[in-house]
Amino acid sequence: MMSRARDGFRYLKVKVIALLFLLCLLFPSLISAGPPYTTWYIDHSVGGMQYYVQPVYLPEKVIDGNDMEVPFSTPSDLFAAGNGDVYIADTGNNRIVQFNEQGQFIRSIGDKEGPGALNQPEGVFVDEDGAIYAANTAAGTIVKFNADGQVEQTYGKPVSNVLGDDYHFLPSKVVADARGVMYIVVKDTHQGLLRMNPEGEFTGFFGANKTKLTWLDQLKRSILSKEMLAKEVAKRPNSIQNVTLTDGFLFTTSTGKANDGQIKKLNAGGFDAFQNKPFFEHDLVDTAYDSKGFLYGMDRASGSIAIYDPTGDLLFYLGGADKNARQLGMISFASSLVVNANNDIWVADSGTNLIHIFKRTSFGDTFLTAAHYYYEGDYAKSKPYWEEVIRHNGMLNISFNGLGKIALQDQDYELAIDYFKQSYDEEGYSDAFWSLRYEWLQRYFFVALVSMLVLIGGLVFLIRRANVFVRSRMWPPKVRQYGGEIRDALYLIFHPYNGFYRLKERKISWFVLILIVLLAVGVHIWSVFGSGFIAYPFNIARYNLKLSLLMLIAPWLTWVIANYLVSSVKGGEGRFREVLQASAFAIVPFIVMTVPATLLSNVLVLEEWIVIDLIHQIKWLWIVLLLFVMTQVIHNFDFLESFKNAGITLFTIGVMWIFILIFIALGGNLLDFFNQVYREVMNYG
Repeated sequence: MMSRARDGFRYLKVKVIALLFLLCLLFPSLISAGPPYTTWYIDHSVGGMQYYVQPVYLPEKVIDGNDMEVPFSTPSDLFAAGNGDVYIADTGNNRIVQFNEQGQFIRSIGDKEGPGALNQPEGVFVDEDGAIYAANTAAGTIVKFNADGQVEQTYGKPVSNVLGDDYHFLPSKVVADARGVMYIVVKDTHQGLLRMNPEGEFTGFFGANKTKLTWLDQLKRSILSKEMLAKEVAKRPNSIQNVTLTDGFLFTTSTGKANDGQIKKLNAGGFDAFQNKPFFEHDLVDTAYDSKGFLYGMDRASGSIAIYDPTGDLLFYLGGADKNARQLGMISFASSLVVNANNDIWVADSGTNLIHIFKRTSFGDTFLTAAHYYYEGDYAKSKPYWEEVIRHNGMLNISFNGLGKIALQDQDYELAIDYFKQSYDEEGYSDAFWSLRYEWLQRYFFVALVSMLVLIGGLVFLIRRANVFVRSRMWPPKVRQYGGEIRDALYLIFHPYNGFYRLKERKISWFVLILIVLLAVGVHIWSVFGSGFIAYPFNIARYNLKLSLLMLIAPWLTWVIANYLVSSVKGGEGRFREVLQASAFAIVPFIVMTVPATLLSNVLVLEEWIVIDLIHQIKWLWIVLLLFVMTQVIHNFDFLESFKNAGITLFTIGVMWIFILIFIALGGNLLDFFNQVYREVMNYG
């Protein structure tokens, strides 16, 4: 019986396995193999927010060199020639290796004994004539081979008074311009690129980084003597690690922090076109440039490849690091990257002695082609590509921005406005709205002028009729009281001294005080959702309304409390009720000025936005002035006493908020403690 049961169980297992096999054949799409990393898009229109997107590059294969007589050993540098071939500085094997664009081995150079024999070369460059330059690091030379791989010339350390005996010439990277002038990265130096002419003569340093001084260094220089400064460790600029030549520019890659010139785009005069733009890479080792002007950066620490637009703004992150596994697309210790003529990315991994090749996807090619035309200003050519990008992924705001520029160019202003709103581009929106407004005024200016005059006349007439109506009727006492207090609030903002004197020894109704505060809150909420797009050029659903209301009410409330406490200590006459109601009346300008600013924000463009800014500045200045006069009148202080009181009040507000934040933090920790205790009791009780 037991034997039969075992046989039956085995038979059932075979049937289950066979059934699963058939399911895999019938539904192959259920099994997918994605890349071992995530691709992120950085959206600068919403403050650099990162989005997960479909891959723009996929790992295609690795080259391990096993088809050669000797596999790779510490590949250190890559160079892509115009014909698609890629040259590799195979440092550990003392050679330069050439592959075609499919990754097939062609030849090795410099690994034979005799003239031109290489010794741990760490850099390679090929000029337009096919001449090969090798940075022969351990030998301290630059070796130039012709297109056939024969040695043409060897350059040693140039003779110059500038280069003393303590200057160790250890070239690690090299490029040469059309004149044959070489720009050499020399290890462990801080003077910049060493420039050498075709005759091997030293012609100066180029593109040196500047020393970055912290505030502590500047303080030391201002207070320490020359003898004391001489004992300090000298501050050196960051050294250049790599160099790339393209389109008349030299791209240097340096160590250092984000704003230390990690990537520089140097013209012939040494000017950095990126102007010390921060790149926020942890350990940048190399940069590359493709035929469309996009920049690629390799970060050794994270193993990620960054793709930048032609202006140096980050577009994509892809790739990842794995120090232990030999996995396709995962980098152990990156040493170089390059982009070949087919836009394939080659990455040298000296940790695993592999060359990773990444192939651009259909989505990546469509996006980068559209972006190329976009940055070139050829919006018409970019249109079909942007539409295709949106079909792939409708979350990329730059796509809608590109279509908005096309619509603006086609004078379809309403469509352009819609696209610019979707891409959160207030500048593009302003241009399109200005054109639409100009067209509208050309058509309806006379009608609009007459309508505005009629509206103003109608409002004046209605206000006068309303005044006659109000004065001709007998209102209940409470209504008369509330109306009088509201008139006093309006009178006070234009006649602050007389207005605040009227409030002394007087109790304003709670209804009016609460009404003023609620009106301020309501006007603020309306200004958020009723303002024009330029006022809030982002997804308004992400606006933190609760926080904005807290930042509106909390400072006013703490002002009331702090002003009363400080004034009581300093001998002020005002009671808490008087401080509260006077402070409430002081925020009436917020209500009065926010309304026209909100209305105007719907009809003004960026060039006219100074009007909105001026209204807001007047509003806050008006409120501050009223609070100062309130302190002077309510507490019966002179000008100097009021000024001191206001300063102490502001200091007290800061102290109050510090204690509130500490209390919130401690309260959160206490609640977390009780929550943990409760969970333990429930789990083990």
